Amino acid sequence: MINLFKSSKALLTVLTFGSIATTATAAQALTLKVEVENIGPDGGVSITPVWVGFHDGSFDSYNPGEPAEFGLELLAEDGNTDQITEDFNNNLTYINSSNESETVLSSQMGQRVDGTLGGGPITPGNKVSGVFEVVDTNDSNRYFSYASMILPTNDYFIANGNPIARDLLPLLSRDVSSISFNVGLAGTVNDAGTEINDFNFSAGNPLYPGLGSGQTAPQQGNPENGDVGSVTDPFANFLNRPADFDSDFASLNFNNETLYPNGVARVTISKVPESSTTVGLMAVGGLFLLGTAVRRRNNNIN
Repeated sequence: MINLFKSSKALLTVLTFGSIATTATAAQALTLKVEVENIGPDGGVSITPVWVGFHDGSFDSYNPGEPAEFGLELLAEDGNTDQITEDFNNNLTYINSSNESETVLSSQMGQRVDGTLGGGPITPGNKVSGVFEVVDTNDSNRYFSYASMILPTNDYFIANGNPIARDLLPLLSRDVSSISFNVGLAGTVNDAGTEINDFNFSAGNPLYPGLGSGQTAPQQGNPENGDVGSVTDPFANFLNRPADFDSDFASLNFNNETLYPNGVARVTISKVPESSTTVGLMAVGGLFLLGTAVRRRNNNIN
């Protein structure tokens, strides 16, 4: 009986350490839900489907005062995330270490994760979300990036230009269950500088009756050949402004802190709870193995 007890105890110890090892391995993977809500006022600006990405800090989407790369240009002008997705998944970055604007291979170690949330314009009061399986090995997906076009504009966008500004370590280390932050605060919306601001060719006009038809095809506006810069007076320099724009479309002024006290949108990243069923099955499996081993030991003794 003493030997049996020792054998069973040893097996239980192995199972326990096995479970710990399994947990440690599983701890490298985390299911995260990303939700983006347009928190602007009624009649306020909309945003295009939001591109989001998880990386090791090596993806820099833009630098103020430098030209926008093509992937960001397509997103800022048309809400098109195809190119930025392709570049991101090829481990490229848009800004290199010498601060020159060019697409270069990054130092990324491990597989990046990205996606686009929503299938159409996200108007005030509405939200979109997506679930991502994030594997964090050697901080390979520790940092979070986002980008979306502001509507109705030609090339305004929101994004984090600092690639390590949104650190997910508290989530990945299980210290917190969610992280939330506001984007598009006054002075933080950018003009890509790629297209002249002109309501005749701006995207999203049909959402705001009175602005005209606007853009009817991708990259339809006139090239500006400028650099990325912060938007100070959102629509003051737009060509073909309706005569009563300031009164009829006052809610579009995203730099008005009274109308947009918390910015244009809120991003929430939260952990998706592990299935209790999975945990229960693992426990039952462990007990089954223990019982089988004990029975085998008894048979050997007999």
